[in-house]
Amino acid sequence: MFIIRRVRTRAHGQSVSRSVRALALWAIFATFVAGTPAEAQFPKAADRHFSVRQQEPPQVQPARLVILVDESGSIGPGDLEREREAAATIALGEFAPGSSVAVVGFASDNGNQSPVDVVCPPVTVKTAQDQQSLADCIRKLRKREKAEGDGTDHYAAMQQAMAYLGDGPPGSATKPKMIFLLTDGKLDVSESPRYGPDNAGDQRNQAASRGLDDTLRGAVEAGVQVWPLGFGDVDRGQLDRFAAGGFQGTCGPTVPRPSATVAADAAAVSGFLLKAFGTARCAGSGDIQRRRLGAGEEEAVALNVPEIATDGSIVVVKQDARVSVRFFDPHGREVPKTGQLGNSAFQGSGANGPVESLRISNPEPGNWTVKLTSLPGVPDIEVSAVVLWQGAVRASLTVDPPAPQRGQRVKVLLTLQTRNRPIRDPAQLAGLTFSVTMTSGTATSEVPMADGGTNGDDRAGDGVYTGSAVVPDTAAKTARFVGSVQGIGVSGDTRTVLTTLSDGRPGLAAQIALDQATLVEPGRSVSGTVTVDSLLGVRAKVRLQITDPAPGTKASIPGDRTVFEVPATGRADFPFDVVFAADSANGTNGLTVSLVDDANPATTLANYPLSIQIGYPRPPTPWWLYLGVPGALIVLAALGLWARARYRRRRVSGLAVFLFQRGRQISDIAAPAGGETRFPFVLRSGHGVAPQLAPPAPDDEEVYRLTRDGRRFTLLTPYGERYLLHDGERCEAGEGLELEIRDEGAMTLAAEHEGEQGESEFGAAARYTDLL
Repeated sequence: MFIIRRVRTRAHGQSVSRSVRALALWAIFATFVAGTPAEAQFPKAADRHFSVRQQEPPQVQPARLVILVDESGSIGPGDLEREREAAATIALGEFAPGSSVAVVGFASDNGNQSPVDVVCPPVTVKTAQDQQSLADCIRKLRKREKAEGDGTDHYAAMQQAMAYLGDGPPGSATKPKMIFLLTDGKLDVSESPRYGPDNAGDQRNQAASRGLDDTLRGAVEAGVQVWPLGFGDVDRGQLDRFAAGGFQGTCGPTVPRPSATVAADAAAVSGFLLKAFGTARCAGSGDIQRRRLGAGEEEAVALNVPEIATDGSIVVVKQDARVSVRFFDPHGREVPKTGQLGNSAFQGSGANGPVESLRISNPEPGNWTVKLTSLPGVPDIEVSAVVLWQGAVRASLTVDPPAPQRGQRVKVLLTLQTRNRPIRDPAQLAGLTFSVTMTSGTATSEVPMADGGTNGDDRAGDGVYTGSAVVPDTAAKTARFVGSVQGIGVSGDTRTVLTTLSDGRPGLAAQIALDQATLVEPGRSVSGTVTVDSLLGVRAKVRLQITDPAPGTKASIPGDRTVFEVPATGRADFPFDVVFAADSANGTNGLTVSLVDDANPATTLANYPLSIQIGYPRPPTPWWLYLGVPGALIVLAALGLWARARYRRRRVSGLAVFLFQRGRQISDIAAPAGGETRFPFVLRSGHGVAPQLAPPAPDDEEVYRLTRDGRRFTLLTPYGERYLLHDGERCEAGEGLELEIRDEGAMTLAAEHEGEQGESEFGAAARYTDLL
């Protein structure tokens, strides 16, 4: 039995190996027929415990907007409609709950009229009803007739806007403030008695112009940007004066300052205003997509939402309320206009008007589809759609070592994450500014930051911006590092790290190093090493911990690798692992590995921000795809030869079974000739009759079944036993009986193989395969 058991084990291993090869070949064939394999999907599972020190998720910054719309007599009906659409695009496109929007029409006072027409007083756009009220009131914008005051009073319009925005100096409120001025003409208050009843037209215009100067100075003091947009016969110099006269601060060092724009005609107003809004609001936007929609037809518009976006709005200008709009996410699912789907929340408005919007919190990144359907009888119209978005981001600033000495070079790392995920894709970060300053005493200096894989940066393009600086050798006790991320498409964030400078060499100094892996499978780990230098003179303990995990990152350090005892003096290395849970977030994960003094956890000895992709590697491209059509034919031919050889190895012809009783042969039976791949037989015995082997009858239940794979045989007994045997090996059959399997055709095949001369290479290979 010992021999049989050993043979079984060896044969089973070979059988598994052969099966794996066979499955691999069939997988290649199936892949060839079906096409290139799809990307592996990441698994999802229930939450698990992991080390956290989470912060509140970042939010997009609310804004305060006033849109001034020219209603003067020179506005044509088509121009007015375009102005309404442009105003609605911005008003309904504002995506931050808590933002306020006001829409004011203006013309002039030619006698007893108001030069301004407040169609939408400031509305805080928190709910769908708030947005709907904006959509409704924008429809009240109108063209003024002469008796209603059809001039152009920019001064009165700016005064009204500043009445809503002029409360406090820059920095007194966190909400950015901006005025968008849509006008088609020059300042003209020549018939307005409010600028002097006895003045002539030019004198009145000059008085209004002087008042504008005062209003613009007030805009600077209150931090209000002015973004003029002109079309038609405009005074470009006057528009530039508006832009330059307001507040010049921006949301980032590379973001353009307020400027005037002149559109070729009213039809281009929406596009130009959208670009101005994106720059002023630091919002991202795609190009306006326009389609011609016929009666009873449907048009689809594709819009891209980037990964960095956490809040946004899709605005559809459909012109006719009878046009219906449906929205589909990148997975092809139609999303609700109110409510939630997955992690995304939706708020729709304007369905009963010419401009409809869908505000989205935590949108799925990728290509969205907007489907517009017209009813029979609706005139042909031009429809358009655009997406506006911004990322609510948080910067993470790390200084290593956390308590540097004077004159020591420190490493500074700055990363970015949204409330949904860390952002490490260079394409998503393009155009953003990562900056750090260091202040020690009265000296402040810039720390150059880059993600190029040089000057201390571990890996190029991983979204971890790295810089280094030497702490000044001053009497200051601290050094302050301030890091910020700013630019179009993000709300921006600033982080401050205050380090206490150590006197002399510290008692404990440490460094953390982690493997340079870029991809880890769920449930797997990244290995690292902690190096500690001790001058304490006594033993001490240090502790590893995970801090600041990004949203969805679930990782831990095994308990036996978190606390280490360091020697009294000298250097020691300690290995550890960061294990990512099976249900950690798909894609980019981020966290910081920190080492602290176990006796004083407030003392951080070293930090290491880790950014890594969690998922499965993409399967390699099958080699045969590179061969083209001839190569594919060769592969198919090889598969055919392999299948033929495999069939020949499995034929049972030539096999024989011998029955032994107490070492003496008493019966035998030969397998049927031909192409059979199974050899059934029975063992008959009775009182006074010697046991013997025989072919099974139809009503026999206790049947032995023998199969083969080349020179390996599998015998299944009627009692559920399974024996893996080679030529000449025996197995028990009960009551002192043994069965022996012999391949009587093997010697004949071998002789033929050796004796044949001049046979083809293919024939020799086939016979050799059969012998195996």
